[in-house]
Amino acid sequence: MPVITDKERALIGQESEPRPVGFPINEAMAKHWCEMTEDANPIYFDEAYARTTWLQTTFAPPTMLNTWGMTPVWPPVEQRRNPSNQLELEGCDTTIAANSVQEYFLPLRWGDTLTSTTRIDSISDEKRTRLGFGHFVVTVTTFRNQFDQIIGTHTFTLFMYRPHPAGGES
Repeated sequence: MPVITDKERALIGQESEPRPVGFPINEAMAKHWCEMTEDANPIYFDEAYARTTWLQTTFAPPTMLNTWGMTPVWPPVEQRRNPSNQLELEGCDTTIAANSVQEYFLPLRWGDTLTSTTRIDSISDEKRTRLGFGHFVVTVTTFRNQFDQIIGTHTFTLFMYRPHPAGGES
């Protein structure tokens, strides 16, 4: 049975060192995002329209927040050291995403440079699901701009588990 050790409990609440995200907030990536999601909101690219709003200028889609923080898969880069990378729940060799929530506090302005930190918010006691036995792990990534203002957070829930043997539950 997977159990939470003192090593894992010690990781709860630890925040990683700030890491710069891969690219400054830019219009080209935002235009690709809007094309992919078919988001035609004029606030993102129409300066005249944006001036009529409380924001007074264009900005990147808030839903891109986590996209800016994704580590590129090529060329390979060393993974940053953060608490969730150090998590080794015994027997839990399979992981599935269970939930994702983003909160936005400030707009993503063109040219902003972001940093992110990640911490483990919680690890559940062992749970039995249709998939197997394991733990729900909640991480919170906080994004800050170049002025150290919190732009938003991404709360991510993973289920780290030991699958049932092939052919059914045990």
